[in-house]
Amino acid sequence: MPKLIPFNGIVPKIGKVEKVVSKPYDKYSLKEVTEIVVSNEESFLNIIQPELGKGKKNTPFTKENLKKSRDKFESFLVTGTLEKKLKKGFYIYRQIKPDFTYTGIIANISADDYRNGNIKIHEQTLAPKEEKLKEYLKTVGINAEPVMFTYPHQAHIDNLVNRLVGNEMYADFEKDGKRHQLWLVEQDEDISAIIASFEKIERVYVADGHHRSASSVLLAEELNAIEKGPWSDFMGIFFPDHNLQLFEFNRLIKDTNNLSVEQIITALGEDFLVEQISKNTYKPLILHEISMYLAGKWYSLKLKHDRKNDQLTDKLDANILSKNILSPIFGIHDLRNDARIDFVSGLFGPEALKDKVDSKQAAIAFGLFPVSFEQFFAFSDQGKMMPPKTTWFEPKLLNGLVMYDLEIK
Repeated sequence: MPKLIPFNGIVPKIGKVEKVVSKPYDKYSLKEVTEIVVSNEESFLNIIQPELGKGKKNTPFTKENLKKSRDKFESFLVTGTLEKKLKKGFYIYRQIKPDFTYTGIIANISADDYRNGNIKIHEQTLAPKEEKLKEYLKTVGINAEPVMFTYPHQAHIDNLVNRLVGNEMYADFEKDGKRHQLWLVEQDEDISAIIASFEKIERVYVADGHHRSASSVLLAEELNAIEKGPWSDFMGIFFPDHNLQLFEFNRLIKDTNNLSVEQIITALGEDFLVEQISKNTYKPLILHEISMYLAGKWYSLKLKHDRKNDQLTDKLDANILSKNILSPIFGIHDLRNDARIDFVSGLFGPEALKDKVDSKQAAIAFGLFPVSFEQFFAFSDQGKMMPPKTTWFEPKLLNGLVMYDLEIK
């Protein structure tokens, strides 16, 4: 069973939260980042790119520049933009959108839980990216965006969280059209209650942040060979499955592989029942149905019953698409490295797929039925890996709201 670990969180001082927090760096254009750091010296983005605020050019992530990020982080503590809580505790974070409310517990978890199977994963990681992130952590030394975990919801945890959010909030603010709320959990009895409640759960699952978790584990193993320290843990946010949204990840193909529309339809007919749909937009309605937008028309592709397989991996629609369409018809065998394929979150709906094809940014779009939590847990429990870009979890979190200092000297 996993153990949640209280920690000395680092948070923006009261009154400075909205100025500090940001979306993850890669969610901005360079122009947007530059404008923010120049106009707001207390933005967390100044830690990511400390030289931009001085009017200098965007700097690469070299070790020398990463040390400047660490220096900027420490200066935020000295000047009082950030403060480190003297008492170890947990945090409860809530994000409210018009159609959904997400509530999770921010806590540390041991790197040992990753190796001993208490943390389950569903996506393969890339070793070079793991190593790059490990070196980033080793130099900058902070977790600023928690790894997103989920678990099958439990009534006793829900009831505990519902009680704790009745306490006074630390922060309550609007950003990017969403409301964000944060509670500190510092009372000993509340900390003990959270720890005990998770001891009744067999395992937790990485929803988003596979490379961040893997790199944290690599760093812990490297440094623990010398001595144990704060780096033995890393920060996560733990959402019950009913407090998350799980969307599909759709596919865009840049070209038709020199095939005509008629040739594509004929090839698809080998494994699918192909039906043209007379609608402006369309998305799959059931498992094993794939939508396709091609040459201004929508199609429904339903896998023929005699082609189905009882293997878990062959029940996943992303694998069905790759095995029966992308690979044999379009010659796309490596989703990670083939430049001819792109991905669009189902959060943006079928309209986004149609727009990409109509604007000729892609030649064909394929829409998938969302992965269910049942499939998600089954893959993770059996150690099966999903193809890249199969799941899109909401919410997306802010950087700089709660941080953890690894205290690497």
